[in-house]
Amino acid sequence: MSFGKKELVLSALVAAMGTAVYLNWQFDPGRNSRDANADDDLGVAHYVNAEIATADTASHREESSKSERVSSDSDTSSAMPTDEENYFAKVRLERKQIQDDLIELAKEVIESADVNGKGRKEAVEHLNKMTDIIQQQSNVENLIIAKGFDDCVAFIQNDECSIVVTGQELKSDMLIAIKDIVIGQTGIAFDKIRVTSI
Repeated sequence: MSFGKKELVLSALVAAMGTAVYLNWQFDPGRNSRDANADDDLGVAHYVNAEIATADTASHREESSKSERVSSDSDTSSAMPTDEENYFAKVRLERKQIQDDLIELAKEVIESADVNGKGRKEAVEHLNKMTDIIQQQSNVENLIIAKGFDDCVAFIQNDECSIVVTGQELKSDMLIAIKDIVIGQTGIAFDKIRVTSI
């Protein structure tokens, strides 16, 4: 049984999707901490501060809670942007690797001597579609960031678009503005656009 061009492209797409899922699972920043802590907390009772307050313990507790608040505030303010930045950088890298692989495969099909005229034409159309999608994703991301979001990543596939944003509360007027940007840049239907805020 010989493999045709369609089977080759389909196999490459399945392999690329499998690679993306594996990389997403492998580089999930919270995976190891969730796995390690999952069994530690099972069956453990956590007590709320049940200490009866006296004058001495109340003032001591007040001082310690102030210092704890200061240290926890500084910890969260420095850790949060790093996690978000890591998320967006990781997703962009994975997306670029998959798109580069698909573009390279299409170029190989175009340059192959074994491919007939129809197969070459389909590969050229696929390559043009991929470059259009890459440009649309970039335009959508830049325009959404211009609306005041700290960061944004767009995924366009199968006439659907998923958007992940950070930096602003996602209110209904901003949601409509984001969907309008996607429609204007891609022509994707309003109900095929999903927006998530992290």
